[in-house]
Amino acid sequence: MSQEKLFAEFPEIATEEWEAVIQTDLKGADYEKKLVWKTLEGIAVRPYYRQGDLEKISWLLESLPGEFPFVRGTKTTDNDWEVRAEIFEESVAAANAAAKHNLERGANALIFKSRICAKCGVLRGQNVQSEADFNALVAGIDLTKTPVYLNWGARGKQAIELLAGAAKAAGADSKKVKGGILFDPLAELARSGKIALAKNEILKSAAEVAKFAVENLPSVAAITVQGSPYHNAAADIVQELSIALAAGVEYLNALTDEGLTAEQAASQINFSFSVGSNYFFEIAKIRAFRVLWANVLKQYGVVGTAKIHAETSLWNVTVFDPNVNMLRATTETMSAAIGGADAITVNPYDVSFRTPDEFSTRIARNVQLLLKNEVGFNRLIDPSAGSYYIENLTAALVEKSYESFKKIDAAGGLLANLLSGTVQKAIAETQSKRDKLISQRRDVFLGTNQYPNLLERVSDKIVKSDGAKVTNPNLANLGGTGETVAERLSIRRGAEVFENLRLQTESFAKKTGSAPKVFLWTAGDLAMRLARATFTKNFFGCAGYETIDTNGIPDVAAGIELVKKSNPQIVVLCSKDDEYLPLAKEIFPVLEKEFPNIIRIVAGNPKDAEELKTAGAQDFIHILTNAVDSLSGYNKKLGVNA
Repeated sequence: MSQEKLFAEFPEIATEEWEAVIQTDLKGADYEKKLVWKTLEGIAVRPYYRQGDLEKISWLLESLPGEFPFVRGTKTTDNDWEVRAEIFEESVAAANAAAKHNLERGANALIFKSRICAKCGVLRGQNVQSEADFNALVAGIDLTKTPVYLNWGARGKQAIELLAGAAKAAGADSKKVKGGILFDPLAELARSGKIALAKNEILKSAAEVAKFAVENLPSVAAITVQGSPYHNAAADIVQELSIALAAGVEYLNALTDEGLTAEQAASQINFSFSVGSNYFFEIAKIRAFRVLWANVLKQYGVVGTAKIHAETSLWNVTVFDPNVNMLRATTETMSAAIGGADAITVNPYDVSFRTPDEFSTRIARNVQLLLKNEVGFNRLIDPSAGSYYIENLTAALVEKSYESFKKIDAAGGLLANLLSGTVQKAIAETQSKRDKLISQRRDVFLGTNQYPNLLERVSDKIVKSDGAKVTNPNLANLGGTGETVAERLSIRRGAEVFENLRLQTESFAKKTGSAPKVFLWTAGDLAMRLARATFTKNFFGCAGYETIDTNGIPDVAAGIELVKKSNPQIVVLCSKDDEYLPLAKEIFPVLEKEFPNIIRIVAGNPKDAEELKTAGAQDFIHILTNAVDSLSGYNKKLGVNA
């Protein structure tokens, strides 16, 4: 093999030389403001990274796959993962049939998930009411070959006991039964604010379930720390990681206090995270948590790290243009796979507005199968290793998350912070920041707050046969029972604020026969009027308004005739900033005289806004406009929200 260094004819360029060129190109502009991205986590992301940026990351020099601190994963021969299929059917027979169907078509692990009864508010898991029901639920499923996971909310003890009973009834070797109980009473407290136990019994209940598992099903993890409630309440990544770390530490302490060894306790704790759309950060998130948990276990004398399950985000899914959810789920699954998740669940694209059907569950399952069998993500160990960007993100998340964890720990641990509302308050602040970005359409939900399909109607999709609306069936489906002892997280989807506006318009259109109409009065500079007309279509399209485009209006008289013919409720002037004032002085007085009830708007944020108001402009829309506030105002003025 040739030892000649490739591209040796190209001399290395020092970072200082790159920076000098950048400063020249900036022509005096502020480097930090123009090129450095400040994330919600407080991480300053530089415009580029180089090999020298890896030198300060110690684990790159001393860690191989399967070695402490496990940043490169626990696997040494491949990057395979469990393809977990969630079973949505409620009846025992239908759920059992769906489980077998998924296993026949590529899934190799199952999740049976509790649901809250709409009538009585009681948690129910596939309508399992007895040991016989549960045995029928898993009938024909080899519990020693197919991992079964039970997400039954606060009913962790019942779940582990029924699983042990089913294994015994089937004659299975209890030591070989696989799976886990997605039991996390701290997450249940955060999700609902309620707990059926005394406060000092919350952690003991987890220890009790774990002890039962160690004695009866040693290969089944009794506790799964769940990051999804925090993620789906809009927590940032540092918050997700530090909360999960704090929860893991509390459970470790509780389990060892009740007599389990540190090794036994560690084996009983898994972790589950939602994976969002911030592609590289989500890869780094999974890698960072392995480092964090490995260092925690080291303090307990245990060599190992977290077993991580990842599921696609529910914060990111939309009701409008739901096929885009397939694309979101694909990139999120890629992040999970590249980050080295041990198991992945892909939520079906229609999960936000109905019970998923055969098509949507098949597509969700096949996302993982394609990434394995066609792309080969399961064959390459630590695919992101050595990436200057991802390695630096991983290190930054480790550092910031550990600092955040220490604050939680110093304040008494996660339970104390949940009871005091400190965690909920911090996440609510992050949610408020995200809401602002969404409302300004800087955080994009394609098809919902940017580039909406104006012909789409979704009301019929989200109404069940009995006329009841479906509202986040898979976000708020694990309601708590018992006394309210803490503030609950505000769990929802990011796009809801826009969806609610558009649903108001759909309802209005059904009653009146037409959605509000927006007339685009285009004039002047061709490029700018086209750009602002497109912006206006998208802006009002987010609320479902109908837009009437024009190809340049030659004079006021022609424009007035078109307005008469169109009968709009809003007219938006689309042109160039320095052309607006003369146009407004000519158009708006006539428009106001002929149609006094029509709202007159200028598309843009011109410097002479006050003079334009004097000329008759009533409002301005532009990229800094809070679209939710603005569109809510128009819905109110036009009676759309009545």
